[in-house]
Amino acid sequence: MSQSNRHSFLTWSAVAGAATFGTPLFGAGLAAAAPGRPPKLASLTSDWLPAREVKHSPTVSNSWGAVGSSPNVLGIRNFTLAPYVDGFSDSCELNVDGVRVTTSESRWSAYEITRKATTASGVAVQTKTRLAFERNELLLRIAVSNPTAAPIAVSVNANPRIAKAALPAKWEWDPPRPGGNRTFTAKVSGSNLLISDSASSAVTAFAFTPAPMLTTASAGGRAQWSVAAGQSATIDIVMEVGQTSTGAPLADINDGNGVVDACNATLGTFGAAFSTTRKKWEKRWQDAFTPGNGHYSGSLPVLTNTNDTAVARLYYMSILSVLACERTNLGPEFSTILGRPTGPGAFQGLDRVYVTGAPEFANTVSYFWDTSYSSIILTLLDPRMIKAKAVYWLTKDIYAGYAIDWVSGRTVGPWYSANDLTVFTTILNYVNYSGDVSFLDTTISSSGKTVLEHLKSIATNWQRLVPQGQSLADYGENHNLLEVLPKYVHQVASFNAANVWMMQKAASLFDRAGDKATATDLTDRAEALLSEVLKLYDKANNGVWNCRYSNGTTVAVRHVLDFAIAGNLLAPSLTQEQKTDMKHFVTDELLAGDGMRALSFADSQAPVARTDHGTSGAFVAWPSLTAQTFARFGDYPAFLSLLKRFAGMTRNGPFSQSHEILQSARVSVTDRPALNTAGAVTVSAWINPSSWPKNHWESSIIAKDRWDGSRHEGYVLRGGADGKISFVLALDGRFIDVITTATVPTSGWHHVAGVYDGEKVQIFIDGTVQTIRPAAGKITPSTGTPVTVGNCPTDSNRRFSGSIDEARVYTRALSATEINAQYEATTPATGAADSSLMLRLPFNEGDGTKTTESITAQAVNIEGAAWSSSRTGFGTALALSDAAADHHAVIAPASQWQVFINCAGGNYADVIISDLFGYSPEDATARLRNATMPRGITATLSGVVLNGKSQSITSRPGGLSLA
Repeated sequence: MSQSNRHSFLTWSAVAGAATFGTPLFGAGLAAAAPGRPPKLASLTSDWLPAREVKHSPTVSNSWGAVGSSPNVLGIRNFTLAPYVDGFSDSCELNVDGVRVTTSESRWSAYEITRKATTASGVAVQTKTRLAFERNELLLRIAVSNPTAAPIAVSVNANPRIAKAALPAKWEWDPPRPGGNRTFTAKVSGSNLLISDSASSAVTAFAFTPAPMLTTASAGGRAQWSVAAGQSATIDIVMEVGQTSTGAPLADINDGNGVVDACNATLGTFGAAFSTTRKKWEKRWQDAFTPGNGHYSGSLPVLTNTNDTAVARLYYMSILSVLACERTNLGPEFSTILGRPTGPGAFQGLDRVYVTGAPEFANTVSYFWDTSYSSIILTLLDPRMIKAKAVYWLTKDIYAGYAIDWVSGRTVGPWYSANDLTVFTTILNYVNYSGDVSFLDTTISSSGKTVLEHLKSIATNWQRLVPQGQSLADYGENHNLLEVLPKYVHQVASFNAANVWMMQKAASLFDRAGDKATATDLTDRAEALLSEVLKLYDKANNGVWNCRYSNGTTVAVRHVLDFAIAGNLLAPSLTQEQKTDMKHFVTDELLAGDGMRALSFADSQAPVARTDHGTSGAFVAWPSLTAQTFARFGDYPAFLSLLKRFAGMTRNGPFSQSHEILQSARVSVTDRPALNTAGAVTVSAWINPSSWPKNHWESSIIAKDRWDGSRHEGYVLRGGADGKISFVLALDGRFIDVITTATVPTSGWHHVAGVYDGEKVQIFIDGTVQTIRPAAGKITPSTGTPVTVGNCPTDSNRRFSGSIDEARVYTRALSATEINAQYEATTPATGAADSSLMLRLPFNEGDGTKTTESITAQAVNIEGAAWSSSRTGFGTALALSDAAADHHAVIAPASQWQVFINCAGGNYADVIISDLFGYSPEDATARLRNATMPRGITATLSGVVLNGKSQSITSRPGGLSLA
C-alpha cells in the first residue's frame, strides 16, 4: 500500500462523516414524533429520484405480497401475492394520444409508488399506486393536466397475465409464473373488464371512474378517456384478483361475478379505500414499536433523543425493509387456496413469516442466510414467530437446500456453505435476545435431539468437509459460495472462521448447562482450528486472506466476505497490525460514495458485473457487516462514520438485495423542442479518451437517447471496444446502430461526428468519413430527455472517460467539407455561427461547477467532472474520470437477479442495537458490549425488552449505560 493511501486512511475516519445523509422530510418527522414513538411512515420515503438513477423501478407491498412498477408512468409488473402470480410482462401502461408515457421521476413509500411525467406537448401526469392492505387488490389513481389547445386521449392497457399457482406448483427462488403457452382472454362485463386464465381459476377484474370507453383485444383490454383542452382530470382504477365461483377456468362470464362485485364495491368508496391502505400500513408500523400491540408477539426499541438523523433514518429504514417482507397469507387459514394437502402431518404453514424478498424472486421463501442477518430485530419484534421458524428449520435437512418455502414447507434450492453459520446464528440470537434459555433443552421431535445438541452438530459439521490429510473444511466450487467468483472456492477463511466461532459459542452454552466435558472438547477443537485458519492470512496480501485449494496452492481474493465474517468473528484473535491492514483494504479498495463494492477492482477476477458479489456493488448486508467489523476491531469512530455513510443508500427507499454503484459524471442540458429534430441531425465533439470500455455502447459522448421496452427514442454518439465510434438514432421508433471499424486511440485529441440526412448515416473521425450506412425514417423524439454530455441520460453507467470539448448538435446534416473544416480549424469559432446549431458547449470557463450552453446562454451544472486543457487554441475542456465522478449507490436492477426488497436489510438495525448501543444479552441477562468506549453519538434506545422487563440504553460522550 502506498504511503499516500496510508495517509488517506489515517484521516478517513475524521472526514467520512461528511458523506452523511438525512432528508429534511425525515428530520421533520423525527422531530414531530411523540415522545418514545417512532416517526410516521410519511417521513420514511425515498427521495424523488430522476429516471436515470432508477435502475430498479419501485415496488409496493401489503403483507400478502408485492407488485413492482415498470418505466411507464402507470405500468406494473411482477404482481406476486401467493397463490396469484403474473408473468414478467408489463401491464396497466398509460398512453397519451397513443404514445406511452415514461416516468421522469418517482418516489417510494411503504404504502405507495408515486410517479410523474410530462409529454412532448406538455401534458402532465402523476400517478399513485397502492396495494390494498392484506387484499389481492391494486388501487391506481391518475391525475392528468392538459395545457394544450386540443383534447387528448388518455388510455390504459389493462392486460395483466395473472394466474393462480396453487400447489403442486413450485414456489422457490423463481415463483411459478405463467409461461407463454397460457391463453388470457379479456371480456367486457358491464362497465368492467374481466381477464381470465385458460389454465387456472384466476380472474382479474377492472373497475374505473369516470367510466371509460372499453375495448378488448386477444389478451387484454383498453380503457380510454378524453381530457378537454385546458382541463385536468382524475381517474381511479381498481384491479381485483381472485378466482371463479367454480374453482375452474372461467367458462361463463358470470363465474367471475364475485371478483367483479368486490372490485365495484371498492370503486364505490375509492377515496376511503385509498386512505385505509395508508392507515393500516401506519398502524402496522406503530404496532412494531408498541408492547402488547395485538399483532406481533414482541416489540422493537425506539431510537430517540438524538439529532443524528442519518443514524436514526438508517435504523428505521432497516426495520421498515423487514416489515415489507412480512407475509400473513401463508398460514393455516390459507391452506385451501394455496392447494395444500390435508390430513395428519400435512404442512399448514405459520401464521406469519418474513420472506427473503419481493417482488421478482423469493416471494414465499426464507433463506437461512438472509434471515440470520435480521434475526436480532425479528427476535425482539416477533419472538414466537422466530422460535417457530427455528423449530421448523431443525425438523428439516438444512443441507438439502438454502431456504424453506412457506407455501409447501419444502427445503428448496441447493446447499449453501453459509447454512451452518446462519442457522446457528439465528437460533443463538433468539436464545440470547429473547432470554428463552430453556429453548436449548427443547427436544425436536423429528430427531429426538435437543436444540443444544443440534447446535453442537451444526458447529461441528465442518469436520465432514475436511479432505483427507488436511485441516480445513473444503466448501467446494463457487456455486456453494459466491457463485460468480470462480477463485473464491474450497478452503475459504470466512466459513472456516465461522466454524471456530460456532464451536466457541457452543462450548459456552454447554459450560453454562453444566456439561464441562463437552465444553472443553469444543474449546480444544476451536483452538486447534483457529491456528489453521489464521495461516490463511498473509501479510503480503495487504489485508486480504487466502483461499486454499485442494492441491495446497493459495490464492488471495480481494472480496469483502473474509473481512466481514473472518475479521468480524475472529477479531479477538487478530493482531492490531492485521486489523489495521484489513481496514486499509476496505477503505482503499471497496468503499465508494455512500455504498461499497464487494470485490476490489484490484482483484485478478475483476471486473465482475453482478452487483451483489462483484465490482459494481454489494449485497445488502456487506456494508453493515463491514461497519460492524470496524466496531469489533474497537474503531468506533470509523464504525459511526460508516453507518452515516451507508445511510445515504436509503435515499433510494428500502434495502434491496444489493445496491449498484453509479458514477455520476455529466453535463445535462434541459430539453427543448429544437433539440428533437426529426429529419436530419449532426452530433459532434472533440474528445481525448483516457480509456474505452469493453463494449461499443458503454461510453456515451453526447446522448439524448431513451428506451422503454420496444419503444426507442432520440440519438447518441458514443464509443467503446478499443475506440470504435457508434452513432445511434431511433428511426420510426427503432434504434439503428452504426459502428466504425476504425478506432480512436486513448491519447490525443480527435474530432468525431455522426451525421444523418434522411437517407444515410455517416460517422466521421478526424474529418474523414469512416462508415456510411443507408437509412431512412423520422427520428423519434426523446421529449423530456436532456442532452447529456459524457454520459447516458437513461443509464448512468455509460460514462465517457477522458476529456470532451466543443460538444455540438446541429439540426441538419453537415457536409463532409463542413465536418473536415471543423477538424482542420485552429479556433473553436468554425461552424459556431451556423443557424442550424441548436446546442453548443464550448467548456471555456476553466473553473467552477457550471458551464454555459452558448445558444441559449443557459448555465448548466457540471456533475462529477473536472477541468482540463483542450487542444491548442481551444482553451479548456471538461474531464470525466473515476477520480472526479460522484459515486452513489442505487437499487440494483432485477436483470442482475436482484429483488427490490430484501429482509437482510434488517442487519443495519441489528448492528445498531448490538454494536452502536452495545446490547448483547446472554444467559437471560442484559449486558452491554464495551460500555466504557464512547460511540460518538448522543441517543437513547428505549423499550429494549428482555424477559418482560423493559429497559433503555443511553449513549453519551462517556460511553453507554443501561437503565
